[in-house]
Amino acid sequence: MRGLWAARGALRRHVDRVLTADASLRLALPACDMGQRQFATSSEGGGDAKTDSAHQRQQSSFLRSVDLSSPAAQRKLSKLIQEVVKTKANTGDFVPQVVIQSLCTTYRGMNIDEKKQFLLILAQDLHIDPAVALQSAAQFEQNLTNVQDAHSGVVDWEHENVERYLRTFRNLRNALAPLYETFFQQILSQRENGMLFLVHLRADLLQVMRKNATHSEIPALRSLDASLKQFLASWFSVGFLKLERVTYEHSPGQLLEKIIRYEAVHPVGTIAELKRRLGNGRRCFAFFHPSIPDEPLVFVHVALMQEIASSMQSIRDETEQLTEASQAKAAIFYSISSTQKGLSGVDLGNFLIKEVAKALKTEHPHLKTFATLSPLPQFMSWLETQRYKTDVSLVSPLDLDALIDVLEERGTTAQPDATAVGIVLDALSIDDWSADPDLVAALKPIMLKLGARYIYHEKKRGKALDPVTNFHVRNGAIFERINWLADLSKKGLAQSSGMMINYKYDLVHVEANNENYLLHNIIPIGLQPQQVLGARTI
Repeated sequence: MRGLWAARGALRRHVDRVLTADASLRLALPACDMGQRQFATSSEGGGDAKTDSAHQRQQSSFLRSVDLSSPAAQRKLSKLIQEVVKTKANTGDFVPQVVIQSLCTTYRGMNIDEKKQFLLILAQDLHIDPAVALQSAAQFEQNLTNVQDAHSGVVDWEHENVERYLRTFRNLRNALAPLYETFFQQILSQRENGMLFLVHLRADLLQVMRKNATHSEIPALRSLDASLKQFLASWFSVGFLKLERVTYEHSPGQLLEKIIRYEAVHPVGTIAELKRRLGNGRRCFAFFHPSIPDEPLVFVHVALMQEIASSMQSIRDETEQLTEASQAKAAIFYSISSTQKGLSGVDLGNFLIKEVAKALKTEHPHLKTFATLSPLPQFMSWLETQRYKTDVSLVSPLDLDALIDVLEERGTTAQPDATAVGIVLDALSIDDWSADPDLVAALKPIMLKLGARYIYHEKKRGKALDPVTNFHVRNGAIFERINWLADLSKKGLAQSSGMMINYKYDLVHVEANNENYLLHNIIPIGLQPQQVLGARTI
């Protein structure tokens, strides 16, 4: 007990030394004695209301103001965080806990520039200690040499110094672990809603790296991001996640509002539209984490149909006409949305599709086909990059002549120096082109071939350039079909001239497809896109 109080006193004295020298960083330490702990109360802005309310009831505000525009304040805050992080958690000391709570609450109230400075303190000042790491590495190397077999170089596990070798290995491993990893763990264990705070912290980190950081700041921030991403991935593995069905009748109104707000593929305009998407012939499933029970992390909309859907309109029509779910033979995943930017790169959608497929197969054993109806969100942007290329394989001369004839009949003359793709893009820029049957017919073979080429042939470091394709094929799906005028919404026409893709999940071959793609960059392809591309291009 005496050691515990001594540790608390030492930390408090250090905090006082660090902070009282600079008025821009003020700390209100709680008064503690053997009999009771008393905490000054004050109001504090920022942070989520539930957490802040608990703070006010228990220990109130700890950091009352932080001005990170001052280098001196940055240094003092850095020293404070390092001291708290280095304090052993098993002492049970309440002071580090209060500091962690207050740091988090203060962070929540910062603007993005202040958050950048805070993140740089974590990334640079709470990285490893190079001197300690080098010393640990030297000790490890020495002890490894002592226990290695002279001829084979492998460890002699019967050597008398094996325990010392393993101890230096543990010391080296600890020395190579950045201090901010301990900070993550302290936030998780000592702050209510700590997991959600870390998810939001990474979202801020990604924004800072994308918009605010200088070139020289990126490496340290990227290293911080890699550690935080790995930390979150370990907590958001499928074993921790709970699959729940979302229904209009039984799900909380707050959850339904979030489904509307977070929908990223096909925006939900009204409550009536949401009711339809959760109604007859439809299903919606979401993954939840027990530490964030009110937040759907990722959700998917599914349509129960007779066959693979060729358009969004076919989903609307067929599901409304479906009288019994037992009539359905196919489950179509037509919208997958992630809700947390801080979980970017943490593979939740992959698990969700497979878990939903299992759940649907259990509920409806008659289902034979699992497929998506997916957008091509970056297709038109890619096509614009091809505008000035003269590659004759992009557009067939016969198809181009047919398009030019239709344009001339409309009174539109192609520019004499325009490339084939340029003429196609100009045609797509015509108002209401999708309502002109002749123009639609002339564009169809051209656009289907360009779309299939984009999906199947355009690569980045060996993998599909299109992010949606990469996601589904990496999960073991097949590029089954490309559909013309499948999404006539304003967004669908702008992104992909209305084209959509069916990725088919053949559950028997998912693992083999996944392996072939990851190891050999092979995209499995169905008969229809093969015919669109032509046998020589496959």
